[in-house]
This record gives sequence, structure tokens and C-alpha cells, in this order.
Amino acid sequence: MFGEVTFALAVLALGLSFLALISIFKASIIQRWKKAAAKLFGVGAPERVLARRIKIFVLLGILFIALSIPLYLAGVTFSNFELIIPTLVVIGSFSLYCGPTKFWRVVTRYFGVIALASVFIIYLVVWGPRPIQAFTLSGFTICWLLAMRNKLSMFDKFKKLVWRTTLTAAIAIILFDVWTGLIGHTLTTGVSLWVAFLGQIPFTLYHLASLVFVPPLVGLGKVLARIKVAAPVAVRAGVRVASSERR
Repeated sequence: MFGEVTFALAVLALGLSFLALISIFKASIIQRWKKAAAKLFGVGAPERVLARRIKIFVLLGILFIALSIPLYLAGVTFSNFELIIPTLVVIGSFSLYCGPTKFWRVVTRYFGVIALASVFIIYLVVWGPRPIQAFTLSGFTICWLLAMRNKLSMFDKFKKLVWRTTLTAAIAIILFDVWTGLIGHTLTTGVSLWVAFLGQIPFTLYHLASLVFVPPLVGLGKVLARIKVAAPVAVRAGVRVASSERR
């Protein structure tokens, strides 16, 4: 009993000390946070701000793909209802500028490889090596390579980008299911190709529900690419001109 009371008092004292430190350094913390947010969302040349935001977009894509298995295990996503293909297609479809740094050029160019490597590592940790990994990872790579043929601009209209990326993602899902569901299943079990095809159709239709993730991902890219750019124009004296936005 005495030990439990002591432990509770120690936790309370630690919590109060933590709150006291926050109150003391509150102004400094808020100031640093504002500076970091300003640096990210509007300080500096437009090209630098855009490059910083594109880096965040790419990193978020890698994070979404890496978290696909933990989300599946947590019950947030389900079998054939996943984030990997939509994210690979959306980010792979854009021509992304991350600045002149060689490291970020490599990260952007090989985004799919880095993201899928993270999935492979998590897959090994959770389930261990399985033959199906060869088909799934190669299928995801096909989806990424297909998306890279689009070479879309983040400054195009939202409707156009959603249409192109959704169509590409739908084709990618069908190709992925053909590769993993038909060829992989046939080679490993010896089942007839037509039997495997008929059995795959319901799973493919269900898999196409993953297209619901495409518009939010495109919208995220559009929001991050919205940079304010000063546009000098000729105006009458005394007239105020607001900065325009590059979309």
C-alpha cells in the first residue's frame, strides 16, 4: 500500500514538473513552431518552398505505403482494400521537383523502390519469407512503372489529375491482380488459368474499391503545390494589388 501511494505521488510530481516546464518555455516553443511552419509554408523563394513541400509529399507517400501492413493488422484496411497501389500511382504519376540536391533527386526518382523496400522489410518481420512476396512486390513495381509514364504536372486542373490517376490506378489494380492472382496462383498450385480467372473476378472488383484513396491523395498534392507568387502588374497609383497563387 505504501509503495503504491509513493509511486502515485512520484507520477503526480513528475506530471506537475512537466507542466511547469511547458508553462515556462511556452513562448519559446510557440515561437519556434511558428518559425518552422512559416519556413515550410511560405518563407523563401517560391521554388524553395515548393521543393520543401514536394519533399513532404514524397515522404508522406513512403509513410502511407510503409504503414499499409500495420493498418491491415489493425483492421483499418482490409485484404484487397489497400493504400499501396493508389499511393504508388498518384505520386508516381507526377513530375516532382525536390530542388537541386542529389539525395532528393534519387529519393524522388526511386520513390517506388524505397517505399516497396519498406513494405518488404515489414512483411518479413510480420510473416517471414513467403513465395507470394515475389509476385506481390513485382506486381507493385509494375503499377509504379505504369504510373511513371503519365508525367503529370501538379499545377494541372484537379479534375484532370483525378481522372488520369484514377484511370491509371484502375488499370494498375487489374494488372496487379492478373499477375498475382492468375499467374502466381497458377504457377504455385497448378490450377487451370480459366478457373483462376473466374475465381479472381470478385476479388478484383473488391480491390477496385481502393480507388477511393486516389482523390484525397491528389488533393493533398494540389494543396501542397499551392504557392503564393508575386506577380508584378501595371496599376493606377494608389491601387493595392494582392499576390496571386500559383496552382
